[in-house]
Amino acid sequence: ALEDKEKGPALTPGGIRRYTFDDIYGQNPEFAQVVERAKRAAGNDASVFIYGETGTGKELFAQSIHYHGNRRNMPFIAQNCAAIPETLLEGILFGTTKGSFTGANEMRRGYFEEADGGTIFLDEIAELPMASQAKLLRVLQSGEFIRVGSSKVLKRDVRVIAATNVNLMHAVSKGKFREDLYYRLNAVTVMMPSLR
Repeated sequence: ALEDKEKGPALTPGGIRRYTFDDIYGQNPEFAQVVERAKRAAGNDASVFIYGETGTGKELFAQSIHYHGNRRNMPFIAQNCAAIPETLLEGILFGTTKGSFTGANEMRRGYFEEADGGTIFLDEIAELPMASQAKLLRVLQSGEFIRVGSSKVLKRDVRVIAATNVNLMHAVSKGKFREDLYYRLNAVTVMMPSLR
């Protein structure tokens, strides 16, 4: 739950509410253990996988990990992988070049360029298309990616925090999620307790 403070959470330069561990509290000892695990995760640059039911605060924890760590002064960008059509998601994440598709009148930087030095939070990661999963794996391995419609390799330093309410090992066994990407994302796992 979020603590209702007089002034509320700080705002980012874009006017988006910025949450930290100071804005999160719970009475349950299991919840306190999850907060401590997330705080430890904030102390390094490893990718983090947050698993939990809808409404358990996965994005709040992702923001808290970012703003508690050494990337706190760099961008935090969140993207729900299920909210964008598959045909557009790759361009949003990796950018597009002028003329790469009908209506692409200019080069557009993707979130991995915008978040250089910071963190990208990919919610509903199980919905990421297989082609984009391969590109995300490359980013996690080397920091490299290519804009849609380009052949130029770009390199950026971005921490990835991913979340889902889906059993990803089940998705791996069904061939819907890459096993190598699953293990790359699971450098640190934070299991959110049920609100029940």
